[in-house]
Amino acid sequence: MMDELADFYVHTAIVRTKNGVNGQGVTTYTDSSPFPCFFADGSKLVRDSQGQRIIGATTLTCSNQYAPLFQPGSQVLQVNDDMSHTLKGSVVLINVADSKGLELPDHTTVSLV
Repeated sequence: MMDELADFYVHTAIVRTKNGVNGQGVTTYTDSSPFPCFFADGSKLVRDSQGQRIIGATTLTCSNQYAPLFQPGSQVLQVNDDMSHTLKGSVVLINVADSKGLELPDHTTVSLV
């Protein structure tokens, strides 16, 4: 099935997930492969997975195929044109819009702080 929102995904992101701490006490991470998305910077009031109200600073929208990458606390980095990375925030809320048979554009929206 074709992603009806693909033309809007003009940015690229990487999700960095915490693996744990190694023997030297250093936190280790695993980075996802880069994927297309759309970043919208701006503040809004959101609730985290425990229901606490917090200020979300950035919203990421992407295809539902990338939804499994996001876990609360994972870091999201934007891949810049020069291939450097900019930390956009940590995942606090993941919303997956799946319209089933309604033929609406399915997508995942992630709130970052």
